[in-house]
Formats: sequence, C-alpha cells, structure tokens
Amino acid sequence: MTPRFTFHKCILLITCVLLGFYTKAQTPTPITFGKVDLKDLQMKSYPKDTAAEAVVLCDYGEYAYYFGKDMPKVTYRRHIRIKILKKSGFEYASQKIPFYVTDNVDKAETISNLKAITWNVENGSPTSYTMSDDEFFEEKETNTLYYKKFTFPQVREGSVLEYSYEIESGLWYRLRNWNFQTSIPTLWSELRAEIPAYFDYKITLNSLLPLKVQETKQGSQNFMRSSVRDPYLAYRFAIEDIPALKKEPFLTTLENYRSKLSFELAVTYLPNQGKIDYSQTWEALNETLLMSDYFGKQIKKYDEAQNIAKLLKTQTKDSLALLTAAYQYIQSNMKWDGENEVFTSSVNLNKVAEKGLGNSAEINLMLVRLLRECGFDANPMILSTRENGLPTDLVLLDRFDFTIAHVSLNGKDILLDATSKYAQVDMLPLHCLNEKGRLIVRKNSRWIPIPARPISRKVSLINMEILPDQQMKGNVNISYVGHDAVFFRSAVLSKGKEDYISNFKKNKPNQTISKLDLLAIDSLGLMPEMKIQTVYNEAYTIAGDRIYYTPMLDLGEETNPFKSPIRNYPVEFGVPQEETFSAIFKIPADYVVEEMPKGESITLPNNGGRFDFRVTLLEGEVKIDSKVSLKKALYSSEEYSALREFYNRIIAKHAEQIILKKK
Repeated sequence: MTPRFTFHKCILLITCVLLGFYTKAQTPTPITFGKVDLKDLQMKSYPKDTAAEAVVLCDYGEYAYYFGKDMPKVTYRRHIRIKILKKSGFEYASQKIPFYVTDNVDKAETISNLKAITWNVENGSPTSYTMSDDEFFEEKETNTLYYKKFTFPQVREGSVLEYSYEIESGLWYRLRNWNFQTSIPTLWSELRAEIPAYFDYKITLNSLLPLKVQETKQGSQNFMRSSVRDPYLAYRFAIEDIPALKKEPFLTTLENYRSKLSFELAVTYLPNQGKIDYSQTWEALNETLLMSDYFGKQIKKYDEAQNIAKLLKTQTKDSLALLTAAYQYIQSNMKWDGENEVFTSSVNLNKVAEKGLGNSAEINLMLVRLLRECGFDANPMILSTRENGLPTDLVLLDRFDFTIAHVSLNGKDILLDATSKYAQVDMLPLHCLNEKGRLIVRKNSRWIPIPARPISRKVSLINMEILPDQQMKGNVNISYVGHDAVFFRSAVLSKGKEDYISNFKKNKPNQTISKLDLLAIDSLGLMPEMKIQTVYNEAYTIAGDRIYYTPMLDLGEETNPFKSPIRNYPVEFGVPQEETFSAIFKIPADYVVEEMPKGESITLPNNGGRFDFRVTLLEGEVKIDSKVSLKKALYSSEEYSALREFYNRIIAKHAEQIILKKK
C-alpha cells in the first residue's frame, strides 16, 4: 500500500524456473454458456449498489499460446454475462470487440465462435433469443483497429445478456491486459493464462481489492513439436464483488485505480534465436532509447540549433536568461500537434523544424539540442502523463508517453516542456505533473522527481458603489499566477482577444460592462490581468426599508464539486491552489449596516489548507476579505470527508448576506 494514494499495487515478476510439472487442472469454469440460473433472471436490484443500472454477473477469460507454422500465436477466449437492472442500463446491450487487422497475416487477429443470447423470464420460465451470424458486423476505427459490433435483441429490465468469443492473434509479444473492474459492479471476474517457458512476462496487478484466487501451477504439453513436451506456467486470478469504477471530479484518470492485470514481455527463449531481452533493466532501456533512430540519434539531426545558439549567446551572458531565450525560441517557433509521444515520428528533426509542427518528443528533443549548443547540460527525460497513469518502478517502456527536456544548472534540476505555448520556463503543464520521470543520459540515468509547482493563484479586487434601482457600479480587477495564468492566457489567445471579450460579456447577462482591458497577456514573465468597469443589475433585493445583498457577487463558491459522501480515490488538483477575494462596497448615505456575516477561519487537518473570511465596517463602507488556500496538490481518500465539509462551509459562508437598513 502506497501511503500517498492509499492504493494497493501488487507486482508479480514471473520467471520460468520450473521445479516440476503437472497435468492440466480440472478446475471447472465459473460459468457455462447457455445455462443461466433462474435467480439471476429474477434479480431486481444489486443490494451492494442499489443505484447500479446493470451488473456483470461473470466475466471469464482464458489466454493460451500455441504455435502455427513455427510462429507463436495467442488465443483469447472470453465469456461475459450481464444483468440489466434499469432502462438506463440498456446501453450495455450494445457491445464491441476490438481486434487488430494488418496485411501481414502472421500478425493479424481474427474473431471466431462469437455467440450471443438474450435471456428473459416469460411465464415464469427462462426464454432465450439467440443472435444469428448476420447480426454481427465489423466497423473500421483506424487502418489497423477494427471492431466487431452487435446489439442484443429483446432487451428489457431484468434481461440477462450473455456472449462469448475467441480471438486468434499473431501479436504473441503483446498479451492483452485484463480489467477486473468496469463502470458497473461485477460479481466475479476471472482470468486464466497458460504461458510457455519460451516467454518470460512481468505481470502487474493493480488493485484496491484483494484477490479471491491467485494460483500459479507448472505443467508441460506439446507446443511446437509433437515429440517434445514443453514446460509452461498456468496462472489463475479472480476477484469477487467488485464495485463500479465511477468518474469523480478532480481525478485525472480512472486507470490509476482500476483493478487490472497488465502483461509486459521481458525475455524470450525461442528456438534458433537464443535469449532476447526486452528492456528488462533500466540500463538496457536507457541504451535502447539513446541508440534509437527515433530518440537519441534524433538529437544530432537538428542542424539549425548551432546557428540559433550562436545568435542567442550574443544577446546575453546570464545563464538563466540564455536558458529562457532558448526555451522561448522553440516555444515560439514550434507548434505542438497534440500528440503525446516518447519517440519522434520523423527520422529527421530538420524536416520537423521546417514544418514548424511536431509531437512532444520532436519539439523537446529539438530543445535538448539547442540547450546543448548553448552550453547547458541538457538531456531528454521521459514521463507518464497524468492521463496515462502513474509511473512504475518496473522497467515498462509502454508506461511512458511523453518526452521533456532536463537541465542540470547549479545543482538544480530544471524541467522544460516547449509544447506548452503559454507557460514560463521551468513550469511543466498540469498533464506532466505525475510524480517522477526517467532521465535518459549516458551515465547516471535515474528518476527525477516532478514537483507540483508553482502555486496556482487567482486574485479578485472589487470596488463597488451601491446605487438606486438595484444596481452596483464599480471596478473588478482579476489577476492570475502560475497555472491559472496559463489557463487564462490560453483561453484568451486561442480565441483571440476580441472574441474572448465578446464571449465574456455574453456570459455575464446580469452586468453592463462598459470597459474590459486584458493586460500582460502576451508577456509570459508578467502577471496577466483583467480589468473591468461594470454595472451589476439586480445586484440586491429591497424589502421595505432594507437592502439585502451577497457581497461575493458572482465570484464566490456556489456549489460543492464533491457531492458523494464517500470517495475511494484521492482528489487531484495537480498543484496547490489559492483564491483571494477582496471587495469594498460604498453604502448609500441614507443607509446603515444592520447585519453582516461573522468572520470565520477553517483549517484542514495536517495543515492541508485554510479558509479565512472577514467583514470589516469602515466609514461609509463595508470591506470583505475571503481567502481559500489548498496547500496540497493531492488529498487522499481518507482526507476526502474533511475536504468535502471544508467546501460546504465555504459555500455557506459565501452565500451569507449583508443587510442595510434605511436611517
């Protein structure tokens, strides 16, 4: 269990040192196709999750190797049974099975033995509707990814849907992952896999839930030659009573918390090939990347870096200024195509530079080369973005999906990503803030921690005069720091300043905005700011000789993003956050303050955050100060209850009114 995430991660390193053999176990499969229990058909709801619209009664899979024409093949067999509980669960009547298509028949995948039945209760007895072959169809997703799609007939509340299929795959080096957990509850999920000793896999189990079954047995059978029995390992994994995996606010990716098995090929011992390692050690992976035509060797293929560096070095002698200039040159002259990649797609960065468009690896490898030409100790660093999931200490290259630049300067690690158009130097975008990355360098390759910095801050300064006719007139100044500044700049510059201003006014129907200025939008070194001159209409309520108004105007917290009373996953903000609101209201001369909110201070446990609210009565004015500070980038599931209550109290306080009474 990792303390930070309260998350159980089991890592099973599979080796093929066999001490004995066994004949295939006769453990029966958990379900038999075409035999449905009447009690499953009569089920009205799932007691452990009464809100569930459907439930997986059983999800059973088998992975097995065989050899065809002396080439390894994998057969995947799967059998799934789903109970429909509500009309909203009818979407699970439509299924699609992915498979890989290529002109190379040795690597292509084919689906066979696809069967599907809808089960209902009619006149007290089970009735089945079996789908015919012409009701299954194929759909092309990409040039290599296809889906077999179908929709069950006669589906109603209470139906049980059952289907099974086999996939024959030539992709013997890439076993499919097994997801125990889906978007609906699962009563039983089981995988069995037989892996010959020709293949050594790392099997990773990520789960919040304990395994009900975990077995590894040794055996032998004829894989390649009828005269030789080859050793194999047979695995059996199962979990029961698996809750639904549901999307929660402030959670980057559910994949970090899904109960699943992952397979990574480490070594093969195929005949006539000997032993072949597949990045089994960090040293091997490091060497593979440095010698790759699509990674390490690409750094030398950005020739223009020499001329650019000469020019930049004539403009400044200060190290940090030179580093910033190099970063901003790539940032300004290259456009990111939106693709997260460890490797380049081109075999020549010169062509990428000419086009001015590249993926994350291409842009940041160009930055590495330019920084080296400027005299810096610069190297590439690979990481897993937050959407891709947490990094692992296992040597699994496919767990990485992004390349950035690393500079060691005066003993400090500086991390740079030039794909981010609106970020300052040494500030990675939020999607890159994912614990740590791996520095790829000839000597001393290592993990580099990725700090969640700097704090993201929004400051609102308001000066208002309360006018007759339920109006307030004054100025609203809003400034941004850190990632809030990046988001604000991106929102403005991606649309254009005029369009942003126009849309902003449209989204404020209760205001008449006479002037709106956007400051320091184009200057990354300055704090961007929005200055507004406006009139709030229907800004307060009149009841007799009293005025009631909410001093937070439309800038306070109005709804709690954390609605669920229980949460199994952490809350991920990405970076520490702070929001400050300060307002002065000039009250009419013929009114006095009769009632105003009381001050309040709330502190989260373990100094995790703080909320301060103050109301001060001045000469003819009321001053409001509110500050919400979240000091952590991530809050564990154990801290969720306190965080939820923290927001409840902020919302309640921000909704309180000031009451003015006529003299």
